[in-house]
Amino acid sequence: MIVFWILVPFVGALAALLLPRRIVWQIAALLQVSVGLWMVYAYYEKAAMEVTYYLRTLSYHMPWWGYQTGGGWLSRYKIALSFGVDGTALWMGLAASLVGAVLSFWSSWNLRQPRLQLPAFLLVQGFALWTFFSYDLIAFYVGFEAGLLPMYYLILTLGEPSSDTRRTAQEFLLYTILGSLPMLVGILYGASEISRVHSVPFTTHYQEWLQYPLPPDTQLIVYLTFVLAFWVKLGLFPLHGWMLSLYRHVPLAGVVLSSAILTKMGGIGWLRWLPAMPHGHFYAAPYIGVLSVVSLLGAGLAAYFQKHLREWLALSSTSHLSMVALGLAATSAAGHSGAAWFMVSHALLATLQLLLVAFVITHTGTDQIDSLGGLAQSMPQLTALWVLAALASVGVPGLSQFPGELLIFTGAYTSFTLRRAIFIAAVLGIVVSAVYTIPVLRKVLFGTPSHHPADLPRSQVALLWSIGSFVILTGFIAGPFLVEIQRTTTPLVEGILWQVLGIKQ
Repeated sequence: MIVFWILVPFVGALAALLLPRRIVWQIAALLQVSVGLWMVYAYYEKAAMEVTYYLRTLSYHMPWWGYQTGGGWLSRYKIALSFGVDGTALWMGLAASLVGAVLSFWSSWNLRQPRLQLPAFLLVQGFALWTFFSYDLIAFYVGFEAGLLPMYYLILTLGEPSSDTRRTAQEFLLYTILGSLPMLVGILYGASEISRVHSVPFTTHYQEWLQYPLPPDTQLIVYLTFVLAFWVKLGLFPLHGWMLSLYRHVPLAGVVLSSAILTKMGGIGWLRWLPAMPHGHFYAAPYIGVLSVVSLLGAGLAAYFQKHLREWLALSSTSHLSMVALGLAATSAAGHSGAAWFMVSHALLATLQLLLVAFVITHTGTDQIDSLGGLAQSMPQLTALWVLAALASVGVPGLSQFPGELLIFTGAYTSFTLRRAIFIAAVLGIVVSAVYTIPVLRKVLFGTPSHHPADLPRSQVALLWSIGSFVILTGFIAGPFLVEIQRTTTPLVEGILWQVLGIKQ
């Protein structure tokens, strides 16, 4: 069944290539959501019967390639198309499908090349799902990199052709590829070391990397290549330059694909693969924690001084996503669960904020904060949605981001790897988040009106409130979602602590 979820956007891309109509994209997007909900039902039906459900409750496995060696002591290179659904990937995949459905019905697209742009949208989603569900490192790397190509094309074509757009596309591609190439070297080196040390076939499969760990002195080298790739993909300081260019020069509705979906490839990959290198992670975690709070506070303070909504959004996204790295650095069940939930929440909040700001820029002709004001008088629906998104992003209790933040702070406070000063700095991040968010709301939505644009049309109000309703619902009722995430993350964190410290939680 999991293959259906991954195949729907690819089949939809082929259909859109043959019949370039928006309705093809919309049908494919709705089918993704439908299959995702079916998978949620199947997951809950099967999870209760499986002991190992925290790894792969619903899975698909097919040998990808391999060959007989001359000496005969290794039967084959064990590289497979291996996909599985765990509690984190389940909700992240469903969130990505919901975002894709909202984008497919968003009416403000100006698609000059629909025969290629429509398939590109669907391919980005398809490779994202491929990556979320991959349990083989080579398969993971293929999805991790392949999603860059349709996104590169969309960056070039969604906006007006210009030198800035071309430079932005080049920066996006170069940053992410150069950040990921060391990870490929790390994968090959790690697999070779596992084969050499344990006398097993060359393997890139998840469960075998857990079963046959790398030597402790090798783990740090391999782990740092992974961290570099994931740090760039998340767009964290100081490797966030590509994200700033993207927000400045690409239509914000198109940026949704990167901010809400592609960045989560880094988070999901980091969360999934770090348990295979416990000693490497444990050594690097304190430094990752320091860099995380520098990114959290630095990007947040920089956002406060921005004069344009685009730069403000870019830096606020970098600041928020730093919480994911902090939760993983905490190396605790609470911290990892919080990081997982934070990614799901951020995907929806980023979509909501980007589409709202895109509408404002389109209908006022400016993104300069000081040139806007009093929009609440003519745009009550947009105001209500923007206030909701802003309150959720600063972690107001009762909204979706609060459970993730609370778990991350709990994990940082009880962490074996982070000092208490990191926890205090992270808590200050809440204050910084409010400091750069509330003044923008006051300037843009309230005060003396400088523009009188029409409010959101009913169709777009319905789309955005579908996200807003989820933000409210999961703030009050996060338990059913977090239970499945914790079933995935807790045993893996316990394994890390047992291997490194000999501690059983």
